[in-house]
Amino acid sequence: MRFPLLRLAVPLIFAVGLTACKGSDTTTAPGSLANVTVNAPGSVNSGQSFTLDLAATAVGVNNVQNGLVTVTIPTPFVVNSVDASSGTNASTSGGTVTWNLGTLDSNSQSTLHVNVTGTLPPGSSAQTVTFSAVLTATGIAAGDATAQTNVQLMP
Repeated sequence: MRFPLLRLAVPLIFAVGLTACKGSDTTTAPGSLANVTVNAPGSVNSGQSFTLDLAATAVGVNNVQNGLVTVTIPTPFVVNSVDASSGTNASTSGGTVTWNLGTLDSNSQSTLHVNVTGTLPPGSSAQTVTFSAVLTATGIAAGDATAQTNVQLMP
């Protein structure tokens, strides 16, 4: 069950503390209130690496159990490295980064930094791609907390 008014109010209040946030979404699943964000530059040059900064936050009094964030890395980007905060771990497979949060204590945040590089073929024009992060957990279904941001890859 969703609470539409709460769903609108919480991200607005929470986003104040995330000044560079490009994409953010908060779930209001019964018993769980969590937020996922993804931040990236608006544009990068072909061949230039940059870091996607992600955050998963348990907002409120309840822990987030069995937390998992799935990050989609679209082509033509490739993952160079991942750096997950203490107590969490991340792995890559193809165009997906899987970030295992385990239990995220109430009113706490974990971060993930994903270093990526995108390369366009010679003679290509600029391409806009969407990076997305989906937070799931016990009581939080896929699609309930999804953050996205666009990056324009310049030739």
